Amino acid sequence: MDLLQTVVQDVPEAPLMTVRDALKWAEFRLCQDGNAWIVDAPITSEGAITAPVGAACVRALTVYRNGRAMTPGVDYEQLSPDAVVIHRQSDTDTFTARVAVKPAPDSALPNELRDQHFETLRHGATHRLLLLPQPWRNVEQAAYHETYFTAGLNDAYRLSVYGQQQGARVQSRRFI
Repeated sequence: MDLLQTVVQDVPEAPLMTVRDALKWAEFRLCQDGNAWIVDAPITSEGAITAPVGAACVRALTVYRNGRAMTPGVDYEQLSPDAVVIHRQSDTDTFTARVAVKPAPDSALPNELRDQHFETLRHGATHRLLLLPQPWRNVEQAAYHETYFTAGLNDAYRLSVYGQQQGARVQSRRFI
């Protein structure tokens, strides 16, 4: 089922434009706070990070010089979301960055990410709608959806930091 229709089922009194705005807000928060959309982007010699079309930079997660990771604060500084200042560079160096991005104001999240974070976006939009000062306002249900939205943001962030790996097994010590 479509994400828009699912949110409309949760809050049937809300107009479609308001539901679309709530979904855009949930996408923004998912990318801003959860680092859900990560791309590899080139860096120009002036330090500008080139985001893909339809996206805006949030933060550089890792900057690479000739394929090797650089140390933040020592090798480079990020002064704005789409620019870095690189210390000690030569003409032969090539720089790339692993960047968290968010949708530009006139574009949407890619369909793969919408499908992957379907429930998180649903709970975020429903949470936002249920807090509006309208006849459908329901603070208790909004708190319920906020809990699941926050958990989804945390899961997206953890996935961006640790990847798809599973937790390590630890053998407990014997009690003597």
